[in-house]
Parts: sequence; C-alpha cells; structure tokens
Amino acid sequence: MKRMTKILLCMLMAVVTLCLIDLRSDAYAYTNDDQARMELDQNAFVVKAWRSDGSHLTAVKGKLTLGDRPVVNALLQSGTQGRNIRTGQDGSFELLVDRSLIANMLIQVTSLQGAKVDEKPVGNKEEDAILSTSSSISVYHPIDVTKVEPSDTDPNKVKVHARIVSETGDKISYFQADKYRISGQVADADGHPIKDAIVWIDRERGEGFAKSTPTNRDGKYEMYYWPEDEGTNLTVIVGTRRYVLPDGKVFILPRNTSVSINIRLPREGLVIDDKPPMLVCTTTKGATYTGLLAGIDVPPGTPYTLTIPDQHGRFVVTVPKDVWDKHPFFFQTRLTKFFEQEKILKAGDELPIDFVHPNHNDPRVDASAS
Repeated sequence: MKRMTKILLCMLMAVVTLCLIDLRSDAYAYTNDDQARMELDQNAFVVKAWRSDGSHLTAVKGKLTLGDRPVVNALLQSGTQGRNIRTGQDGSFELLVDRSLIANMLIQVTSLQGAKVDEKPVGNKEEDAILSTSSSISVYHPIDVTKVEPSDTDPNKVKVHARIVSETGDKISYFQADKYRISGQVADADGHPIKDAIVWIDRERGEGFAKSTPTNRDGKYEMYYWPEDEGTNLTVIVGTRRYVLPDGKVFILPRNTSVSINIRLPREGLVIDDKPPMLVCTTTKGATYTGLLAGIDVPPGTPYTLTIPDQHGRFVVTVPKDVWDKHPFFFQTRLTKFFEQEKILKAGDELPIDFVHPNHNDPRVDASAS
C-alpha cells in the first residue's frame, strides 16, 4: 500500500511538472509569436512645397499584424487631429502624408471594437499588445553642416555653421516678424475699467481686420496686427452698443511697431472722443515672430544659442564642444512667439539661450557634413 501511494505521488508530481512546462511554453509563445507590429512602406519624407495639383501629398501604405496574422477592422489615427483609418482584411491600411508641413506624426491604434484576428474577436492579452504598438512618419528638411570652428569668445564652445536644405524654387518662410501687438485698456468716462468689451480695427471695406480678446476685469485687451502708415477704423463693442470714432476720422497706427491704445468711452452717445485722455496711443516694445527655425536637441539647460536662418537657410549654432562631440540631432520647428524687445529681429541675429525648445511633434534630423 505504501509502495502504491508513493508511485501515485510521483505520477501526480510529474503531471504537475508537465502542466507547468506547458504554461511556461504558452507564455513564451505569446511573448515571441504574438507581438503586434505596425509596418509602413516608408516613414521619412523630405519636405515638398505645397502644389495646387496635390503633388505634395504622398500615399503611404502600412500593415497591422499580430505575429504573422493580420489585425482586421482596427481603427487607427494619424497625428493628434488626423483622420480615422480602418485596417482591411489583410491588416493593410493607407494614409496620405502632407509633405508641405514639417512634422513627426504618430500613427497609433485607437480602437479594437469590432476588430478580429483569425476571424475571432481580439482577446484581452492580444488587445493590450495591439493597442501598445505604433509607428511614426517624419517630414523634414535635410540639414547640412558646412563648417565647425572654435568660438571667438569661449574656447570651450564651437560655432556650427549649417544650412536648411530645400528643393530648388521652394520658398520657405523662415523666422521673422509677422505681426505686432495692439493692447491697452477700455474704461468708462471716469476711468473705471470695463469688462467684456471688444476692440477691433479694420481698413476701409473691412480689410486688415483684427479683433481683440474680451477685456478682463481690469479692462485690458490685446490683439495682433500688422500696423502700417494708413488710416484704420476703430470700434469698441460693449454688449449691443458700438462705439466709433467721429465721422471722417480714422486712427493712424505707427508702422512696424507694437502699440498701446487706451480708450475711454463717452458718458453719453456712441462717439469716441479722439483726443487725450479719451484716446491715448503710445508705442511699445516687441513683435510676434513666426516661421521655421532649426536648433539642436540637447538636454534642457544646455547653454547654446542659434541664429535666425537667412533666405538661403543658413544659420549658426554656438554650443559647448563636449555637447557637439556627442553628435546631437537637430530639430526643426515652426514657432510663433511674442518677443518683447526694442530691436526687431532679422535673419542672422542671435537668439537668446532657451529661446526655443523642441516638442514631440518636431522632426529630428541627423545632419550631414558637406
């Protein structure tokens, strides 16, 4: 009897061991054979200027699989605001890439509702694997490094001369003054601030229209405009009331500068007195800049400067030598930023340290040496 019991125990332990081996085998098979993959036939494109014939758009094909099995009817999305895409019976999908816009665009699975693998609904483990997979598409300008030389002012830094490359004939809007700020206060006849008033300016026939943010509790507002030496209409709206300048009067905004316009509304009527203290305009510092910039993708706090690219895309980065020796990637970004200084920035001017930082949507570029 004891001998029989011992034999049965041994057999039971053997069965348990086999089960454990089988369980481990299943786990190993899932990890290695059921990996989700999203493959694209191309994921990097050089920028191509917008064309009216649509030739700046390029079709990209891809496939979503789990191991070697297609994932059918999965919902994908390209970019943060891209259109939804469904995978076909073989897991394939197609999307259009706008090559006129620099971007690092993420392609990800957003829903598996109604999706199938091997004609069966996607299981929980499979769902986790598929939802975690993604791919990306980069649209970028190549960058050539033309020269690296010691800094004139700091032996521990180097000046990297580089060029943003574009197709022949393409016009690129590099970083430049785009608009000026118009700000100020709206108050009543006694100087008390008025909340939720809207200021707008326009030229005759509605050209050059600009509309402010509603005034805050202090009566403050702002808007952005390109002032020129030309008369403009000035209107203030408070609820259903529209306040305007006297008949035949226009407002002259100083050219190429930001301004502050403080407005006091009349105690009676809807006509703004166009003389101080009811209407006061002064010039202020700063302008809004927008356009293409290139910098280097380095850890925050790295002390480097860069210049605004000229019309040929040439710019200079001044960076610590030990940082440059690590071969950092360049990044490209389209930046819109208000910069408050008296002087208007132009091509070749050096931007301050920490003026611009890359974000996850900006393409990274491994520069080549010419």
